[in-house]
Amino acid sequence: MFRRRAARCFSGLLTLLVLLALCTALAVYVALYPKADGAVVFGNDQLTIDASHTDQGYVMVRHTQTEKTLKLRIVKGEDTFTYDLETSGEYAAFPLTLGDGKYTLQVLQKVSGKRYTRRASYKINVKIEDENLPYLYPNQYVWYTQESEAVAKAAQLCEGLDTDDDKLSAVRAYVVDHIAYDYKRAQTVKSGYLPSVDDVFVKNKGICFDYSALTACMLRSQGIPTQLVIGYADHSYHAWNNVLVNGQWLRVDTTAEANNMQVTSYTEERIY
Repeated sequence: MFRRRAARCFSGLLTLLVLLALCTALAVYVALYPKADGAVVFGNDQLTIDASHTDQGYVMVRHTQTEKTLKLRIVKGEDTFTYDLETSGEYAAFPLTLGDGKYTLQVLQKVSGKRYTRRASYKINVKIEDENLPYLYPNQYVWYTQESEAVAKAAQLCEGLDTDDDKLSAVRAYVVDHIAYDYKRAQTVKSGYLPSVDDVFVKNKGICFDYSALTACMLRSQGIPTQLVIGYADHSYHAWNNVLVNGQWLRVDTTAEANNMQVTSYTEERIY
């Protein structure tokens, strides 16, 4: 009887281990998407700043339609990030990449030329659950949704891959092999240009900003923290990625790899 009980216990334990192994193998990363829940809101009848999820490293901002040019300024200490604020009435996500602490959110309105006046200012205290969370969500510079084809393609490329190294290699190879450099856009791009991940994925072409936004989208949706970096590659204004793999940030420049660019040095100016 003791042997039969021991055999049953061993069989049950073995079944449990097999089930755990299968669950682990079938585990799929659930991509993160920003939300405006209305739990913490600032603003007025035209402007809404939803700070419900600052612990996740972002704020959501929207403004009603207007012909006036607006900017959003995110300030912490001596550091400032300035964004063009769309006036479509739809929410846009903006990352809080400066870590924990006191932030000031300012809305500026264009007066003339490069002169702006401050229309609104709000202060928030931020405590982020994980310092890498801002690089796992979509934001204004790396915008995608659950329906984006690039997200589905990333899931397909990374299916069955166990390590972030392998996932990075798969996404990197896809972007390098499938995206051509858009020389026409490079010659005509205007200040304030924002990448459209969906457009780049469908048309298979873009400038460095587009390469880095698509790369960030595909890796973030697979749970790999990815920064979009703007700065200089040697003496050329450029965009690329930093990717967190095995506890280390790796520089990944899919534009350079796809177009055989030889870069001697990189200078980072802003990270999104």
